[in-house]
Amino acid sequence: MRGRWLILAPVLAVATALVGTVAHEPVTDHPVFREMDGPDVVNPMRGQFDNIGTGLFPQSNVGQQHYPDWPGSKDAAIRVDWRSLQPVDPRTLPPDAPESAKYDFSAIDEALETYAAQGMRVGLRVSSYDSCCETSPEGNVNIGVPDWLTTVPGATATYEYDGVQQVIPNWNDNNYVGNFEALLAALGRKYDRDERLSIFEMSGYGDFSENHVAFMRDQLGMPAPDEQSSEAELGYYSQYRDQYITKATVIRLVDANLRAFRNTQMVTATGNPEIVKQLLRDSAELAGTVKPVGLRSDCLGVFSPVPTWAENQYSKYVERSDPIVDVLLERYSTAPVLTEWCQKPDDMTSTEYYERALSDVIDHHVSMTASSGFPDQFNGDTMSRDLYSLWSRANVVSGYRYVADATAGVPDSDGTVSGTVRWTNKGTAAVHENWTVEYRLLDPSGAVVQTVPSAIDLRTMTSPQSSSDTGGVPAPTTAQENVEFDVSGLSSGFYTVSAAVVWNEHKAGATSTVNYEPMSLAQNGRGMDGGYGLVTFEIP
Repeated sequence: MRGRWLILAPVLAVATALVGTVAHEPVTDHPVFREMDGPDVVNPMRGQFDNIGTGLFPQSNVGQQHYPDWPGSKDAAIRVDWRSLQPVDPRTLPPDAPESAKYDFSAIDEALETYAAQGMRVGLRVSSYDSCCETSPEGNVNIGVPDWLTTVPGATATYEYDGVQQVIPNWNDNNYVGNFEALLAALGRKYDRDERLSIFEMSGYGDFSENHVAFMRDQLGMPAPDEQSSEAELGYYSQYRDQYITKATVIRLVDANLRAFRNTQMVTATGNPEIVKQLLRDSAELAGTVKPVGLRSDCLGVFSPVPTWAENQYSKYVERSDPIVDVLLERYSTAPVLTEWCQKPDDMTSTEYYERALSDVIDHHVSMTASSGFPDQFNGDTMSRDLYSLWSRANVVSGYRYVADATAGVPDSDGTVSGTVRWTNKGTAAVHENWTVEYRLLDPSGAVVQTVPSAIDLRTMTSPQSSSDTGGVPAPTTAQENVEFDVSGLSSGFYTVSAAVVWNEHKAGATSTVNYEPMSLAQNGRGMDGGYGLVTFEIP
């Protein structure tokens, strides 16, 4: 059959069975495969990302310039407070006022344009309260909501802490929730189909919109309902007294986020178990979304990416074997996991810190690691080579690292060449976006004479991980397919089979599109067309 790879059904069945099982067996390195201690492979939604404008490490720190620049990133994350997005009181506007009069989204527009010019997409989170890090805010008032919201009865409350007035939303107040729902809807109308926006983070509740308010418990001395009364007062079990939002409000905010961003990858911080339940399983709005909701963890190096309520043996959710625990744990391998570092505690050595980070990146299928938050981000002293190696490895192994190799025989009497192509993912997570593998046959002049698709879906190539068993590198996942290629009628000479992984991730009805070159594989030999030569054979 001219112009097609013929996938042999028995072999394909074996390959399907191998995915996720042979990952624990060593894969022999090919000379063209790139080493883990070399420059990273830059691809969308993997590896180090530029977090809140801090720039990529190590080049962001002049004290670390003896290390080579990080080769780049396709991703950035920004955080915008509600205050900057809606300065005008909606009560002063006519009912038919255009959204340009109601909202000021210029900061988001500028970020999308700036990063797009660098070949990067943007992840967005909107917050209504950030407990830090303005040590001297204007007027000694720490406020993330619009000024006009403080005049809406019941929407906010003000507390004094360390000489600063803290304006905190009343999380369950209808006026607060209703106005934030309207903001989300407006954001979705403008940006949900904009391909420059790759991720939207669950927004609207908690300190930094991270789905907890430990600041109120710890600094303000206002703990949330205790575990004995939480189910009656909140509508769900809360063990650690850092949750103030009721189940009814959770449902409203979760549904509003999902409705607004049906076509965009959403991720969520996991501190609130009811928010996790709604976003991962229970919300009626999930049926209209195109992506499973991913996860975010904000203390890489110190705490596990899995929240305490889903992992600790003394958690009631664990003791009760609540089904949501397994739903959450499975999601780490089926959707993007984003992480941000946090500062090292005094009772932890730097080596322990970076070793913990590397282990957690591998074990929990982390896709993306932030450029900020770790101790050496601003350290003026030279980072030791051992520590840099650990930090670098945590970034390099995050996400996907695909390689391919192939074997081929000689043309048979029927004019066909058969061979086997093997794909290996040496990263800790599979790709979570739509890429398609295609094989290209190049004639002796280098011209492509045929292009045909592969049957392998790279999104399925992930396996359970245990860094303690694999020496600080991810266990590889392999898949292979046997193929036949019809070469009858082709002139004699040496022909090369190359593989390219082509970007095919697009939003329906996109208002702004993003197109990337074929995926960079973790191997040498990339051609001008983005393909990688796998094998050469001769036609006599």
